Amino acid sequence: MSSKTVSRAAVVALALSNTAVNAFWRLECPGSIGLARIDPLMDFDGLSGHVHALKGGSAFSAKSTADDLLKSKCTSCGVKQDKSAYWAPPLYFEGDDGTLTVVPEKPPFKAYYELNAGKTSDGKEQTIEAFPNGFQMIAGDNLRRNTTLSGPDPDESGFKGPYTDKSNDEREQLAIGFNCMNYGLNGGQKKEEPTLYRHHLPEKSWIDANCPDGIRLELQFPSCWNGNMDGGESHKSHVAYPEWINGGDCPAGFDRRFPQLMYETIVATDQLVGKGGKYVLGNGDPTGYGYHGDFISAWDEGVLDRAVAECTDKSGEMKSCHVFEFTEDSSSCTIESMPDELKDEKTEGPMSSLPGGCEIQSGPERATKGKGASGSSSGGKSAGGSSPKNKSKDESPAVNKESSSAPVADAPADPVAESKPEGAVFAEKEDKHEEKAEEKAAAYVAPPAPTTTSAPVEAPVADNAGNAIRTDIYTSNGIVYENLVVVKEVTVTEGAKAKRTPEAEHVKRLGHRHEHVKRHGHGGRRLR
Repeated sequence: MSSKTVSRAAVVALALSNTAVNAFWRLECPGSIGLARIDPLMDFDGLSGHVHALKGGSAFSAKSTADDLLKSKCTSCGVKQDKSAYWAPPLYFEGDDGTLTVVPEKPPFKAYYELNAGKTSDGKEQTIEAFPNGFQMIAGDNLRRNTTLSGPDPDESGFKGPYTDKSNDEREQLAIGFNCMNYGLNGGQKKEEPTLYRHHLPEKSWIDANCPDGIRLELQFPSCWNGNMDGGESHKSHVAYPEWINGGDCPAGFDRRFPQLMYETIVATDQLVGKGGKYVLGNGDPTGYGYHGDFISAWDEGVLDRAVAECTDKSGEMKSCHVFEFTEDSSSCTIESMPDELKDEKTEGPMSSLPGGCEIQSGPERATKGKGASGSSSGGKSAGGSSPKNKSKDESPAVNKESSSAPVADAPADPVAESKPEGAVFAEKEDKHEEKAEEKAAAYVAPPAPTTTSAPVEAPVADNAGNAIRTDIYTSNGIVYENLVVVKEVTVTEGAKAKRTPEAEHVKRLGHRHEHVKRHGHGGRRLR
């Protein structure tokens, strides 16, 4: 018999390694072309009722079309051939004295393109299509100030899905995330939260106590499509969420499939710890339920089609896609033409009110239009380009309102409004396609959320036994590894049946928990 010393870190790495994720890439946008009350979807050729953080092509304007964006002199994002527009409201801090300042972002903003396909409502396999130029959509509801979801947000052990029994409106509420960032640096205990874990903006005191590295704003867009370029005044009725929000099959009437687009913005709330006040989104929403984002597709001809077909690397690194050409200084790109009315408008603060006098409305009733919402009477006019050749003739799918859940206690249900998204319900499948939700949940593994870059590797800290310890995180061949490194030697005698130590039991439990999270659809944890 011989004995040898092995690294406990290697054992832990093996126990905690993720399974491979679906192909995706993170479009990183180091810069922003501006903060402004511009929204060509809801306020075409006018001024928006609230401010947005603008990313993408520099030719963005209140009447941008894809053709306009393609003429941009630069982009604030990392791929030269992408002049698309990505925008969402920023986060503000309102101090106890009523003074408002924008909460700085921690670049880069990321737009994820996740290649998660599924099946059509009649059981056919889907092929992911590139967004056609001029395609536009909105995710989220600017006027929402409470939730119709029943019960608290699920924790890691209670992940629910698939959501075939929920309306598209409810799935939209599940597609918003406000995640606590805690890298575990400086001797702290790292805490990771799954993507889209919390669907409301927490109180500032809670963020101060629990999120030492800021919070991450997440917004998942629908990926199921009915063939129309736009969705009417709401800019939503042409798309629907799949059954798992970020993957799975599509509901009836929305059988075509796009990449799953998701916005991710980390904001530096850690710079405001201990200061009295509250957080509020730029649309006057202190609850987070009204978080939303807009998108207009404008890629150089054929580039996105090639990327969808050929860029199948699972690391998420945009530079692994050979189709892309990369910008050199996208952080310096700014909007080419700011409306005269907005040139001198304060958007960063300090200021006594949100830009445009946007009113802060806490709910639980829906916010009113005008202040705190889109204020232009021209809102809803299409800013997109031409339709694809096989465009559907049906511009307005039928509304299905039968699967809405009861509202939470003491909060009235959202009334049906013009800007509310039409419903999309998963049709009952007949014969061989009929499945019960619980059977499908047992058989189907949701596409894992892509992992992001890791936190800086911190200096070793001591565990309770005085041993040096640290966590290293890295990605290799689409697999995310988390190494728990302990400076401790373990002698193993080959050929002998070793007694399981408490440390080995701990490793086993960590590995089991990690696999449990993967099976239940949280996917690769977003590690930094």
